[in-house]
Amino acid sequence: MEPQLSLRRLEVFCLVVELGGVTRAAERLMIAQPAVSSQIKSLETWFGAELFRRGTGRLTPTEAGERAYRWAKETLAQSTNVHRDVQELAAGGGGRAVVWGSMAVGTYLLPDILTPIASERPGAEITLHVAQPEAAIRAVELGEADFAVVTSHDDRLPTTVRAELLGEQPMSLIASRDGRPHEDEISIGEVYRLPMVHVPTNVAFHRSIEAHLRSQGLADLKPIIRLGHAESMKRAVMDHGWVAFMPHYCVLTELANGSLRRVEVRGLQLKERISLVQRRDHYLSPLQEVVRDAVVRGVRDRGSAV
Repeated sequence: MEPQLSLRRLEVFCLVVELGGVTRAAERLMIAQPAVSSQIKSLETWFGAELFRRGTGRLTPTEAGERAYRWAKETLAQSTNVHRDVQELAAGGGGRAVVWGSMAVGTYLLPDILTPIASERPGAEITLHVAQPEAAIRAVELGEADFAVVTSHDDRLPTTVRAELLGEQPMSLIASRDGRPHEDEISIGEVYRLPMVHVPTNVAFHRSIEAHLRSQGLADLKPIIRLGHAESMKRAVMDHGWVAFMPHYCVLTELANGSLRRVEVRGLQLKERISLVQRRDHYLSPLQEVVRDAVVRGVRDRGSAV
């Protein structure tokens, strides 16, 4: 390849496309704007084509730029995979597997599935990252994750990845031991009169709950407070006598010790769809296959057992 082409140059180019401008990319990379412009100019020289439409406001890629962007993304993802594979072979270890999980899935479901594998294979390196679904899917797309297990949502997936539905986990209305409602079964209308803890509106779990409610002709929830993690939500419910809709698997310990209780809502069935996301062109190593199979089986078994 000609010296103008480098992985760093491709990374800069992709960032300019995604952020819509040289200035934004320079700020993200914490380098001078002329350095970013120079990288783009060199890449255009290598391709022999203009990659962006120059004008005021947001930079947009030309048709050639769009094609170059898709190729650059795939090249960067493949280089990340190859780099990890070569490192693994050179180290002579038991293999590496990197999994990303959305917030609740990665906090409450995946650790119990992954830790037995790590115990049985002391030479293996298994890493679990916890993030919002969008970030987890992005990691898969870039080759930073072997696969991700996320709360499903309706956003369109990148063409380079595919999703496999693992199942639906029940969601429950959770209340404190002595707080409202004092009954263990209520009507849907009563839910809207209870002090509700909910998640932020930009979280996939929020979109999932609201989509369920709207499909049944119900209004959106009006919470007292929005909290970004299940642990803080549970603490708010216990400390203040509030209620919250949560995946059942998040509260198994608290339901068992009696610090929280499940309230049946007549006529309302809420479920969280969980999917496994993987690059279409990513071939899993033997360890990664073991981890993937265990995750698929573990998530599906957990859903059927509840």
